[in-house]
Formats: sequence, structure tokens, C-alpha cells
Amino acid sequence: MPLDPAHRHQIEQEAITAAWEADRLTACDDAIALLREIADLERDDDGDVIIGTDADGHNDLMSRITAFLAANDR
Repeated sequence: MPLDPAHRHQIEQEAITAAWEADRLTACDDAIALLREIADLERDDDGDVIIGTDADGHNDLMSRITAFLAANDR
């Protein structure tokens, strides 16, 4: 028996919502991983995190944070 249009629409909306929620949970997990990595960094005498760079001025952590923010800025 085919679904009526209203029921089909409801199922589609629930699937879209579930996919969005899964995407948001993944983003939260990624953010938590970045924050944990930041929390483990060396700190100065004032307790501020020291984010250093390599000889070329690059910082992988900052690059990953920038990429994360660009991908999840909604």
C-alpha cells in the first residue's frame, strides 16, 4: 500500500533532521577533540596557552581549527 503524501513528507523531514543532527554531533565531537588538544598545550606563567609555530611560521593545530570553523560556521 503506497504512503499518503503527508506521511511520505513527514518521513522525509525526519530523515533530513536525523542527518542534520548526526552532522552536528560529528562537529561537536571534532570540536571537543580540538579543545582537548588545546588544553594539553604548554602554558606560560599566567596560565595562557602557548601556541607555537614551526620554522616556516605554520601551526597545524591553528590550521585545523580554521578549517573546522570554515566547515561548521552555520
